[in-house]
Amino acid sequence: MANYNDEWVAAVVGPLLAEGALERLVNDKESKTSLWERVLDARLLTEAEVLDAVASRCKLPVADLTQASNVGRDALPEPLARRYSVVPLTVTDALFEVATSNPFDIGAEQSLAFATGREVRMLLASPPRIREKLDQLYGSARREGSVKDLLTGMEEFGVTALPDEQDEVDAEAIEAEASSRPIVKLVGVLLADGITSRASDIHIESGEQALTVRYRIDGVLRHAMTIPRKAGAPLISRIKIISGLDIADRLRPQDGRARVEVNGNPVDLRVSTLPATHGEKVVIRILNTQATMLSLEALGLYDDEQALIKRLLTSKEGIILCTGPTGSGKTTTLYSCIRTIEDEGINIVTVEDPVEYRLGKNIVQVQTNEKTGLTFAAALRSILRQDPDIVLVGEIRDIETAQVAVQASLTGHLVLSTLHTNDAPNTVTRLVDMGLEAFKIGAALRGIIAQRLMRKLCPSCRTKQLMSDVPDRLRSFIPSGTTLWKAVGCGQCSQTGYRGRFSVVEILAMNPDIERLIGNNANADEIGQAARAAGMRTLFECGLKHLLDGHTSVDELLRVTDVPKTGDVPAGKSKSKGKAKEKEKAKGASSAAVPAADENATGEFEVGDGFDPDEMLAGLELVDEPSAADVGTGATASATILLVEDEDSLRRVLKDLLEMEGYTICEARDGAEAMEQVDRHNPDLVLLDLNLPNVDGFTVLRKLRAEARTEHLPIVVLTARGDEENEVKVLRAGATDYITKPFRPRPLIARLAATLARSRK
Repeated sequence: MANYNDEWVAAVVGPLLAEGALERLVNDKESKTSLWERVLDARLLTEAEVLDAVASRCKLPVADLTQASNVGRDALPEPLARRYSVVPLTVTDALFEVATSNPFDIGAEQSLAFATGREVRMLLASPPRIREKLDQLYGSARREGSVKDLLTGMEEFGVTALPDEQDEVDAEAIEAEASSRPIVKLVGVLLADGITSRASDIHIESGEQALTVRYRIDGVLRHAMTIPRKAGAPLISRIKIISGLDIADRLRPQDGRARVEVNGNPVDLRVSTLPATHGEKVVIRILNTQATMLSLEALGLYDDEQALIKRLLTSKEGIILCTGPTGSGKTTTLYSCIRTIEDEGINIVTVEDPVEYRLGKNIVQVQTNEKTGLTFAAALRSILRQDPDIVLVGEIRDIETAQVAVQASLTGHLVLSTLHTNDAPNTVTRLVDMGLEAFKIGAALRGIIAQRLMRKLCPSCRTKQLMSDVPDRLRSFIPSGTTLWKAVGCGQCSQTGYRGRFSVVEILAMNPDIERLIGNNANADEIGQAARAAGMRTLFECGLKHLLDGHTSVDELLRVTDVPKTGDVPAGKSKSKGKAKEKEKAKGASSAAVPAADENATGEFEVGDGFDPDEMLAGLELVDEPSAADVGTGATASATILLVEDEDSLRRVLKDLLEMEGYTICEARDGAEAMEQVDRHNPDLVLLDLNLPNVDGFTVLRKLRAEARTEHLPIVVLTARGDEENEVKVLRAGATDYITKPFRPRPLIARLAATLARSRK
């Protein structure tokens, strides 16, 4: 951060602070941060209070940092942005808006104006938010630009790749290459970028021509960068060196661990290598204790689910199992359980492979080592002689570990462990298949938590979803009139539409009936039926509840859980016995929304007893009913709009938005195609971008106004050129309205509806 002149900050915040507080902050000679940040760190004022005071004093608006885009980033080099601590926001031909926390820095304003060739307009933001936004904005640019520059620099150091056919590896030569400054720096950039991008894993895959690096963020792999193949061997060797692996052994899988520091925060890494056709594949698991909140509240569970898990943890003996596939968050859930019951008077011992997080001073964690004979079963036997109250077993992998765990639970210990099964009822049959007696399982089990991780919709860009877009197999579970949301993508979520994850759980709590069924060797279906009768919410029902509450999307629910093929529809859902006609589907009606309707031989619906027309109409309603202020008088849903936009992602967003309002949409990607679509579809309105390939928007506008047939056709220009001169030019050329990007959806819809209404008078 740049050095600030704190006098003006003192004049602004001084009257808001208690007597003597300002003097203490000003006299703090050890702090190297600005006075603004010292006020926030001391919690004397909130960020909003300081911003409001500064904005009122300086007569400047508060910046919306979500407006920062790649266009502004490309217009302002990173060194300049960080030197003056400004975030580039919007850019036009004549104007450049930036967010700053020091509006009195005249030198910064002059330097930015000189560097960009535009008039600089300053808006206000707090120093911490500016720092975060700069890391986010220029972090993605480093992947594309800085890494390429770095790899270009490596050629000057003479880095060469080792041939795959080489049988005898010169370890010293490899180590020398791996220790060269460009490779060391590349590995540092790779790890730092992955950690700051919230990745849980970094995948480095050797291909025939290059190395591909992918990050797993929120459970989904995303391409991050491509590295030349000749840098592959030194890169992988460097990773092996820092994780304590044998760099000369490239023919066997290896596992290691490392500890690095990023922005002052220690991060543990688990490294795994695997020989493949074109070279080794490396997967780095990032265990960031700073970013992982080990508590039940942080898992995204509902209150009743948290209460049930806490009730299970009050057991003095027995087994609590957490099940699910690899990467479903089982270990994190068990760690959260341990943190919930952790106390100085309780002896907690864990045996894990590997130890992922250091839990605290009152918890003893044991790392297994099969080479020395310290397996799960052997470690568990030794732990039982250490007078434990609670034992956490990382995973039950074999019958020996299972038997020792059951024996420990039956002799007065609470045992927590994980198992790989699809759901909670199948956990019992899995233990039986491993060789455990059914009566012992029933006596030992206290509860089973089956879980998955589901991505959370980004609140900044989510948009409503039409019921007609929901698959038929899911519609019967969704009540009529429910608002569903889908992912779009924005700068806050790296264009994925999702940010963060939460747990969906299926909690089977033991009771005498279920224990009796298990002891009688009942199958998983019978156990599941009894558990649901006792109030167990299945994985699908838990995910559906999150969907109906707006936490996630239909696509994510279908990706993570399976829709039940049989069984009762959850309470409150109407169920269809027939399919609606195609013309009703075209209007957005779903078969699930029509209660008690049967289709006769002629294709017409026979309405049964209890039919309520209002209920049927409610089922046909897909979005909130717009008010007259929103849509304007005279606008009809039957209008056809030609959408002319060359950017595919934005065009899809606009199309979905307009179709939700009932408009018919035809599309064009350039000016020439736009002219053809006008002749073909005769639209009621044209929504036109100016920056188009081949034939630009100005030309399209002039041609449409020159023809008698389209002389009065409403043409609304939607463009990123927001300067006054350009707006005047477009309106003089005959545009009906002028809207700048980025736009707000509701005002856009209202202006289009008003334009259509005026054109039809």
